[in-house]
Amino acid sequence: MKKVMKYLTMTGLIVSMAAMPMTSYGLSWGKKTEVKAEEEIAYNFVVGEVTVTMGAEAAPILKALGDPEKTFEQDSCAYQGKDKVYTYKGFELSTYPVNGKECIASVYILNDTVATAEGIKIGSTADDVKKAYKDKYTEEFGVYRVNDGKTELVIYTTKNVVDGIEYLVMPEKK
Repeated sequence: MKKVMKYLTMTGLIVSMAAMPMTSYGLSWGKKTEVKAEEEIAYNFVVGEVTVTMGAEAAPILKALGDPEKTFEQDSCAYQGKDKVYTYKGFELSTYPVNGKECIASVYILNDTVATAEGIKIGSTADDVKKAYKDKYTEEFGVYRVNDGKTELVIYTTKNVVDGIEYLVMPEKK
C-alpha cells in the first residue's frame, strides 16, 4: 500500500509539473485574442502629469510623484539589492534593482480614486473592460490581460466587477 501511495504521489507531481508550463505560456481554456503587431499600443500608468513606464528607471518617476505615504523594502529574491514598494494615494509602485539603479516593476491600483488611461477603475464592470480593450485582451477565469510586449496590464474581476488592477513589467525574452 505504501508503494502504491508513493507511486500515485509521484505521478501527481509529474503531471502537475508538466501541466504548469502549458497554463503559464498561454495554453488555456479562456478567451484568447491575438493582438496585431502593427498596432501601436503602450500600456503605461498615468497619474496626474506623471507617466509611469514599466521597466523604466525609477528615480525621475519617484521624484515627479513626490513623497510617498509609506515605503517598504526587502532583499530581492531575483536581483542583487532591495525590492521596494512605495505607497501613494490610490496606488502602490514597486521597484527592483538592476545594475545599481531602481527600475519600475509594477503598479497596483488600490481603490477607485485612480483609473487606467482607458477609464477602468476598481468597481468598473467586466463589460466596461471588454469595451475599453476591445479585441486586445485575453480573459481567463475573470482575469483580463492586455500586453504590449513590455507591459502587462492585469485586471481582476469577481462576479463581473473589477476588484484589482496592476501593471507589470514583462520579462525580456532571451
